[in-house]
Amino acid sequence: MTWRGFLLPKPAPLIARAAVLTGLFPILGLLGGTFWALDLFNHFQRQYFLILLLTTLALLALKSFRLAALSAAMLITPLARIAPTWVNPTPDPGGPSLRVAAFNVLSANRNHDDTLAWIRQTDPDLIFLPEVDPVWSVSLKPLLATHPHSIDHIIEGNFGFALYSKLPILEHRIHPCGQMRLPLLIAKISGPLGDFTLLGAHPVPPTTAFWASERDAFLMEIARISRSTPGPILLLGDLNATRWSHGMHPIFQNGWIDTSNGHGAPPTWMNANPLVAIPIDHVMFRPTPNRPFHCRDRTIGPHLGSDHRPVIAEIIW
Repeated sequence: MTWRGFLLPKPAPLIARAAVLTGLFPILGLLGGTFWALDLFNHFQRQYFLILLLTTLALLALKSFRLAALSAAMLITPLARIAPTWVNPTPDPGGPSLRVAAFNVLSANRNHDDTLAWIRQTDPDLIFLPEVDPVWSVSLKPLLATHPHSIDHIIEGNFGFALYSKLPILEHRIHPCGQMRLPLLIAKISGPLGDFTLLGAHPVPPTTAFWASERDAFLMEIARISRSTPGPILLLGDLNATRWSHGMHPIFQNGWIDTSNGHGAPPTWMNANPLVAIPIDHVMFRPTPNRPFHCRDRTIGPHLGSDHRPVIAEIIW
């Protein structure tokens, strides 16, 4: 081997090693139910898919067909996880829609005017806003001109919230979740085709073993409440979990549908860094047999000074 060959090894084996290493991460994520830190690997399925697609194409270009096959095999797991975001399983029934939005404003963010302008331009029928502190609460009051029904729940820290609605709020309660007693909003809304329940959620991020267990307890409580709540339900908020997280399993097992189905799952948090950007902000629905839901459209809003971006969905039933 020449010195040049020693210093510059052949690219195909290096690319294959990168593919194998990347392919191990989503497999580790499948074990997220056994140890909280392994669940963190579940959030980056889009990144795994893109990296493995590139390594497969690169190995094919280098005519390393066996290594390309290995890379393609590693691609199967993230591909299977993100494939449902390309297909919307429910047909569009036609008719008017309900526009709903969720936006974690970030309590330290002071882009109040831009946020108000965006909400007015987007004109949702209702919007749930986590991390509303006393300053944000005052700044959002002009929305009452167009959204006369509102709920403010301001608490110490980053777990207050606000709901603004054009539709009448018939009743609401704050349900404490987990040992931290974090608030879950449960509101009954009078919709154009009948009443429905809205859940507004913001559990803690899973940055430690305790916080991961608290987030999962919060999500399990959402699943439990949905089982005992009749009629259609909407779930809005920053769940600090992607749809692939182990903590989301109880929700999906109870018939919830993510509006990202058929609309992709573009990231909503840390969009400035594509290596870590993930979709943790959600609009979801739980239909009933006689009142099926359909998501006609789903978009991600602009950067408004928060580390999150808004999610907007057009819901039909």
